[in-house]
Amino acid sequence: MADHEDWTAQDDAQLRGALATLRQDVDLLPLPDVRFVRARGVRRRRQRALALTAAAAAAAVVIGAVGYGQLGRDSTLPATPATQSTAPVPTAAPTAAPTNSATDPIAEPGLLPLARDWETTLDLPTGSATITPVTKGGGVDCGALGVPTRQDGMTQANSPVSGGAAYWKTGTPEPSANALIKSVTGCDNGPGFTVKSEYVGAYALFSYSTPSAGSGWFAVVPGGDGVALLQLVDPAFSDVASGGFTTKELSALAELTRQRLDRYGAGSGSGSPSATSTTPQIGPTGSTRALSQDMPVAGPQPVPGSPLFVAASQWRSPALSGDVATTAGPGALEGSTAIASCETTEQQAGIGGRVGVVSVRAGTSATSYVGHQRVQLDESTGAAVQKAYVAARLDEAKALYGKGCAFGNGTVKSTAGPSQGTYRLDTVFTDGSPTLSEWVGVTAQKTSGAVSTIVITKLKDPEQAFAELDRLLMLARQK
Repeated sequence: MADHEDWTAQDDAQLRGALATLRQDVDLLPLPDVRFVRARGVRRRRQRALALTAAAAAAAVVIGAVGYGQLGRDSTLPATPATQSTAPVPTAAPTAAPTNSATDPIAEPGLLPLARDWETTLDLPTGSATITPVTKGGGVDCGALGVPTRQDGMTQANSPVSGGAAYWKTGTPEPSANALIKSVTGCDNGPGFTVKSEYVGAYALFSYSTPSAGSGWFAVVPGGDGVALLQLVDPAFSDVASGGFTTKELSALAELTRQRLDRYGAGSGSGSPSATSTTPQIGPTGSTRALSQDMPVAGPQPVPGSPLFVAASQWRSPALSGDVATTAGPGALEGSTAIASCETTEQQAGIGGRVGVVSVRAGTSATSYVGHQRVQLDESTGAAVQKAYVAARLDEAKALYGKGCAFGNGTVKSTAGPSQGTYRLDTVFTDGSPTLSEWVGVTAQKTSGAVSTIVITKLKDPEQAFAELDRLLMLARQK
């Protein structure tokens, strides 16, 4: 019997991607327990079922408080520098639930989400949400930026569900977002308060749960001249899996907020360059907006373009390069795209999609290289396949760098960094040669289907290695 020749490698990749995505969705959405089915039913029935507790919840929740008000704590954290971010390893961006507007969903002016934004993205009954500006000021629980520039509270009629949004005009959205991400991930807002990262990319999404005080969501959203922190509180359920809201719905709200910040929150005098500016900007040291720069990209053709890489000039810093200017140099890596210990040429060759490497140096000699960045890019036009590709790369990195490895003349010891997805790899030789250290981090990028791996191989101040790695990963996420 003749073999069919109409099944291609691309067809096989698409099928595998679809099956991988299906498995991820099944793992992320377990069957609800009996409690959930009885309490929730359809969304509107859940609203009616919880109506009797609305009055008690209203007394417990301070209108407009973005912090976790039910616990009655003031856990405002001190501001932290952007280079100390402990942002978790991002995953592919959830597909945002569509809004119900057939026209421009943010045509009505407003810096923070309007009542109908909450209703359409979270599937709340029309007319049930009320927005109340918070005028007294004050700190925000799980927020590290002090008194917000603006703060709104959201309450829902006949329901204990509430929420809020706080905005800080800082002029530096990305490092401000990093500070908020760190404060949210490390937030201790009462006994059993547990925060889980759901997504980090153009915005950051977190869920939280408590044993007896309910559950909810946080979203950190940079844009315009500042950053916003959103919170949704569902006191009737101790975990979000049993609650009435989904990752897609909260992603839709965060994305709508990002668009509002970019349209209505950008103004003159912020002191920060536009993220889309095409004017070359080399430095100064500590730049927090990702720039684009023409650089040589090594790898099998066609390689990802330079705009997907962190500009070589932005590697420059006192801790990394001794404040010496950094440039992209020849980086053929002997034909391999492996850039970190425990990787092999064969292992990397088995990964599909485009791949390219930029090598950065502080000087012109062969010994002046300080690190490398590799970008892997899925070429598929299917969002589901790209999502599966990114998730697979992140899982591979965790398995590869997280346990270390052995080789003929020694071992590679792995030490996890303070941020999820960052590692120090120490190569210890059995023949007594000096131990070599490198710092590795991996992140999904803003571009769908793109993943970056950054390796620092040499720096002036090793004590700041993880802080510098976090800084470069923050820049990569903007690409």
